[in-house]
Amino acid sequence: MPAHQRPRITDTSPIPYRSTACRLGTHHACSESSPDAAPVDVPVVYEACACPCHSTPSRPAPTEVQQ
Repeated sequence: MPAHQRPRITDTSPIPYRSTACRLGTHHACSESSPDAAPVDVPVVYEACACPCHSTPSRPAPTEVQQ
């Protein structure tokens, strides 16, 4: 019987963060479109939602999001 093997991680590319609201399709309820400032003494990183429903300075917000 083979010894227990640990699963190997083959892909470590970062996945863009999407908020729960955007994943569920309630884009209007997403309040994570811009990163919040973390407290200075707490080692926390807040990620901004990368859903295409949020507008960026170089791109207007689409009227409909294809999922």
